[in-house]
Amino acid sequence: MKILLQRTQLKNGLVLLVLENHQLPLISLTAFVSAGLDQNPFNKAGLASLTARLLDDGTQSYTAHEISEIFESAGGILSTFSERELSGISLQIRQSHLAKSLDLLKEMLLYPTFPRPRFELERRKMKNYLRASADDPQVVGANLFNQWIYLDSPLQYPSLGTEQSLDELKVEEVRDFHLQKYTPQQTIIVAVGAINKRSIAHAVRERFSDWERSEFCRVEFPKVERQTKPILDEYFMEKEQVSIFLGHLGVTRRNSDYHTLQVMDVVLGNGPGFTSRIPRKLRDDQGLAYSTYSDISSSSGIYPGHFVAFISTSPENRRRALDAIRFEIENIVANGISSEELLVAQNFLTGSFVFEFQSNASIARFLLSSELFDLGADYSDRYPDIINGIDCKQVHRVARKYLDTINYTTVVVGPSNSSNPRKSWSLGKGQAGRYFIKAVGRRR
Repeated sequence: MKILLQRTQLKNGLVLLVLENHQLPLISLTAFVSAGLDQNPFNKAGLASLTARLLDDGTQSYTAHEISEIFESAGGILSTFSERELSGISLQIRQSHLAKSLDLLKEMLLYPTFPRPRFELERRKMKNYLRASADDPQVVGANLFNQWIYLDSPLQYPSLGTEQSLDELKVEEVRDFHLQKYTPQQTIIVAVGAINKRSIAHAVRERFSDWERSEFCRVEFPKVERQTKPILDEYFMEKEQVSIFLGHLGVTRRNSDYHTLQVMDVVLGNGPGFTSRIPRKLRDDQGLAYSTYSDISSSSGIYPGHFVAFISTSPENRRRALDAIRFEIENIVANGISSEELLVAQNFLTGSFVFEFQSNASIARFLLSSELFDLGADYSDRYPDIINGIDCKQVHRVARKYLDTINYTTVVVGPSNSSNPRKSWSLGKGQAGRYFIKAVGRRR
């Protein structure tokens, strides 16, 4: 199925992607701006997120209350977001409210006022969320894991930043960030639903053609490199379970082996439990895991994602669980996969691909990926052939190439089973020389 997409680029660089879908009188209208946490100054973690969260908190023409009231009375949904590489505004609206929604989208993108009281309120909300999440071992573990993987780059910090970084942010910095990063040449508007391609292209030109920003400033930080030594970071929390993250830097979405890595992921740990080795063996067969998975492909983007294997287990099983998860990684690197596993993974990927198109919002995300990574208008038609053209030798090759079984980061979050935390971690026979102990014994 070739997607009949219309792409329009304005003279100022703004790109509009439109796909008609008249099954329901609904429209997904999303503005994606290349101003994610990657654009934060290194000492300003949380700036991109705070900026995005304030886009609907008042503009030159509307107060925050008026914006909220307009969408509520129209039965629409408005949300803002900020991620690793993108920030923006998402609107889910009825066909009859398109014109007004475009007006509001322009106001929020171009003319937010960032009122100081709303800035203070939103900052408090973000800090409260950070405090609450500090009691969640999986959140703590994921944040520590990312900190090591993306060390010395803005990507090492959580999207919301830290309490300290938020305390130091000023509303003037938010205004400057918006002025410099929210520019037409960094913006893609995606419209999917009950719309007319020509009409919306005209409406977008009418509203956004005069959007110019001479202050445009995009930060390019040094390339993130994969670690060359093992790292162990153990963080003690008095919880009933232990959360373990193990992995290293991954790949970008443009990597030529991306689809082969997708197949490997399904076989190793990112498919249904009965198809993936790690969930089936560690959770179902051995009873070691409350939850477990592994993945390298889904986090890939403009920047490299990460390979991560995760397991949540009981304190008495943490050694066995870590040994078991490492064994499965080493096994696929050494021995590859079987033809039966390949077929199951191919059927799963091609069969589940339809869920990329289950809603206007999910289609919009798919269209964005197609634009960012030059996938082509016929990608949805080619995808099954790409997946079905992969063989066992290719999967074995990428496992050997992209999975490092020695130099990885291990983050363990959970209770200590010793009065001396530094001695509570046993590396196992023959393993001591393989680990570079970077941080152990930290108590919450």
